[in-house]
Amino acid sequence: MSTPTSQPPAEGPYSGPPVILAFATQKGGMGKTTLSVLVASWLHYRRQIPVAILDVDSSQLSVYNLRVREIEQLDEETKERFNRQAMDEYPVLRGEPAAIPQLLQQIPANVRLVLIDLPGNIDVEGYETALGKVDYLLVPMETSEFSVTTGFSYLMAIRQVDLLPADRCRVVWNKYKDSRDGTLVEMLEERFKQYGFTCLQSRIPQRDSYQDSANRSTLFPMPTQYLRNSGLKDLFTEIESLLPVSTLSSPVEND
Repeated sequence: MSTPTSQPPAEGPYSGPPVILAFATQKGGMGKTTLSVLVASWLHYRRQIPVAILDVDSSQLSVYNLRVREIEQLDEETKERFNRQAMDEYPVLRGEPAAIPQLLQQIPANVRLVLIDLPGNIDVEGYETALGKVDYLLVPMETSEFSVTTGFSYLMAIRQVDLLPADRCRVVWNKYKDSRDGTLVEMLEERFKQYGFTCLQSRIPQRDSYQDSANRSTLFPMPTQYLRNSGLKDLFTEIESLLPVSTLSSPVEND
């Protein structure tokens, strides 16, 4: 076990540039950081797709500080569990949004997917620089009026200043309840489509367990028993579909 910028995992067969993806929104509490960690840890440790996270939400550095705490709190049992995994810990680099080009140069050459944890404020210096490096922007959203209005305004602001094409933006329905939100989501998705924005098919229900330290970890994937009816397995699969085929590997399901 090493520092947050640790030794990269073994070389994979793919030699092209990594796909760069960011969960981002201007409304707090939408789950952008939690989803970033859950996706990174599942794809890296379970799917053996080399991943890196760039934490440029410099007012909080939630992912970077989580990694530091996890390493500090490792005991012999968890070290042994970690060592049984096929992959070393993925790099977590910190910095300002304007430093994204330099941070990308620091990631190991074998990384296939980079997740960026962006600030919650589009007016932060360097935000345009950071977003300009993103291949896909995923915007977590609830069905509440304020969440939808804020998320839609964020997407429109990005489109209007030509920071990212609309076809590279995706809405992710989070804290979803089918009996309450199903019809509304269908209506909203049709509305988004009129502006060129699409939504992922996976819908993530409200679960307190996502925040549990045993599940939201940068060193371990979420245990498979928590994935049943969670929508997360579908999310992981959809994100894999954005990656080059040669990046993908067989799943590893055992804890």
